[in-house]
Amino acid sequence: MNSPPDVPALAELQARFAAALGADLARSDDHSAALAGCIVDDGLAPEARVQVYRNNVRATFEGALARTYPVLRRRVGVAHFASLVEDYRRDHPSRSGDLHWTGRHFPEWMASRMTGTDYAWLADLAGLEWACEEALLAVRSPPASADGLARLAPEALANTTLGLQPGLRLVGSAFPVWSVWQANQPDSAGDAVDPSLGAQYVAVVPGDDGLVLHSLPVERFDFVRQLAAGRTLEQALDASRLPVELLGEALAWLFGSGLVTQVGAPPQDGAGRVQAGIGARGPT
Repeated sequence: MNSPPDVPALAELQARFAAALGADLARSDDHSAALAGCIVDDGLAPEARVQVYRNNVRATFEGALARTYPVLRRRVGVAHFASLVEDYRRDHPSRSGDLHWTGRHFPEWMASRMTGTDYAWLADLAGLEWACEEALLAVRSPPASADGLARLAPEALANTTLGLQPGLRLVGSAFPVWSVWQANQPDSAGDAVDPSLGAQYVAVVPGDDGLVLHSLPVERFDFVRQLAAGRTLEQALDASRLPVELLGEALAWLFGSGLVTQVGAPPQDGAGRVQAGIGARGPT
């Protein structure tokens, strides 16, 4: 009797299949040839069957990035975006079953390609769009009331810290990326943006009804960035060079936007103890 043909173990067959799907990235058909012997020819050659799956993988990957970077795709055009994504996939193939994370490295990858060219701003635009993705997925904490700040003694304000929403993202660029983002929303005409508008500093603010992107003056942007890093009000004010007369306006914006989640008072009585945070539900 003839012995049955060797049948690879499931894990080996899956490994061959995965390698064959990525073979086009290496521009090699070796993996396809190794897999072809495991595929039944039923009117369509095994290599052609593998290519169907390859095409699906490529389209799925591109679709994931198109959903993450719609503004960038609109600015560079569909065909050029597809070419960029294919090159990016060669350097950063998907490592997760969650397609959301396929675009995680795209901004820095774009920067490595565009730095020193007239299109360096595209990397910053990609960074802004990825910040939006991160903000959308972040947990939104209950906002704190400004009453927590008002209850502190005036002399305690300087050493007070503010906890901010985990989903807040701050993106600074030498280019007018906020204006580009605004001009390329689905209901916008997509008009070109004058690069002479210069640097823009953007706060991506998550809310109950989605994201809001604010273009901030550089001093307020730096002030919020310092607070997000855990600096006290005094330290943040000094480091950002925010004029003290604009402090009230900046704090009103933070609380009014629901970005403050906790007010932390300084140590009391020189004992090194920190007063419990005053959050959305009051003292804890």
